[in-house]
Amino acid sequence: MHDNFSVELGRLLVIGLVIVLFGLLSGVWSLPIFIGLGGYIAWHLRQLYIMEEWLHGIERDESQLGGIWAYIAIHMKKARNRARQRKKRLSRLLHRFYDTLEAMPDAAIILENDLRVQWFNSAAHVLLGLELSARKQNQDIVHLVPNPDFRRWIENKDFSRSLELASPANASRVLQIRMVGFGHGQYLLLAHDISELKRVEAVRRDFIADVSHELRTPLTVVAGYLEMLAGDQDLPEDIHQALLASRRQAERMQSIVADLLMLSRLELEEDQPGIGEPVEVPGLLAGLVEDARRLSNDAGHQIQLHMDADLGLIGSESELGSAFGNLIFNAVQHTPQGTPINIYWGRDGDGARLVVADRGPGIAAEHLQRLTERFYRIDKSRSRERGGTGLGLSIVRHVLKRHEAVIDIQSTPGEGSRFVCLFPASRVVKLTS
Repeated sequence: MHDNFSVELGRLLVIGLVIVLFGLLSGVWSLPIFIGLGGYIAWHLRQLYIMEEWLHGIERDESQLGGIWAYIAIHMKKARNRARQRKKRLSRLLHRFYDTLEAMPDAAIILENDLRVQWFNSAAHVLLGLELSARKQNQDIVHLVPNPDFRRWIENKDFSRSLELASPANASRVLQIRMVGFGHGQYLLLAHDISELKRVEAVRRDFIADVSHELRTPLTVVAGYLEMLAGDQDLPEDIHQALLASRRQAERMQSIVADLLMLSRLELEEDQPGIGEPVEVPGLLAGLVEDARRLSNDAGHQIQLHMDADLGLIGSESELGSAFGNLIFNAVQHTPQGTPINIYWGRDGDGARLVVADRGPGIAAEHLQRLTERFYRIDKSRSRERGGTGLGLSIVRHVLKRHEAVIDIQSTPGEGSRFVCLFPASRVVKLTS
């Protein structure tokens, strides 16, 4: 028990003893009880009144308080000072937070749980065209950024992916918009200017396309002459072998150039949907499987095709053939001799899927996310020995994107891999018999 409370109980005990003593001596109990307890209550009411005046700031000095009330006032004053200090610290942190956002080159918008604007920095005015006067108007973000793609992104509330759109303030700028949650149900919307990155990507894409196009003709000439010279049986064996090796490398270069040209075209048209023509996928796959068996030759891969013969797709037959062929031929090239390879083509709910499954060495988890990057190889030396360009899966990804499809790669080291292409219902067509 605290000392001040003990003193207060002692004071009350003394008053009680005086009342009892006076009552025993006088034989009258009501008067001493009324005077003793009434005085005690009146004193406390007076202290309570002074306390209220002090709390409201009318009474500046708490020295008029006595007993336990003085103790309460002292601790309340300390608590008030601590709260004031905390408020100052929080205010400094809040101003530092706003100053940090204000100094950012990216647009930053703080949103409430209902996606109404609480605050935004000056970069939001430059990049998104938000008027600075709208900072305190608590408006809905979709009203401040009048863009249909942005509205759909906000309404879908799938903030796990970013959004790219032209700046409402300057159509020549391209913005990447992300949304992250923080605090109690709040969001931070960030818009980053990626115009320069897009420009560099376009320059890189055009450069690769131009160089590949210019290399195609001289490579064809070189490969032709090498093939002609290698056919001369009168040449010494060492020269003959050198010509054969040169021809193989020239053919590999031609393959790389062809893949680069196709990849450049796909990248240029990736935002456009694939050609809308019915594709007889079962026949396409049957031809690719026959080609794969010839490619396997003495390796003896057990290639099996399981398919729905009535299921086709709306798209480009040449592009789909390239994508499916890359997956099937990769399975042949990157699995040991005699390995079973199973290809499945059928429905997946309302959509469709192609699965290329093998029992090869498998792929470690750290490589899976990067497999569809151009020129990415798990084992560079083995890929070159087998003639791989490192562009096949990148072509697959771009073809699938053009057909509104995605690729899912599943693999376990030592157990094999599964490459799954998932097509939406809008691309599925039933073939007429």
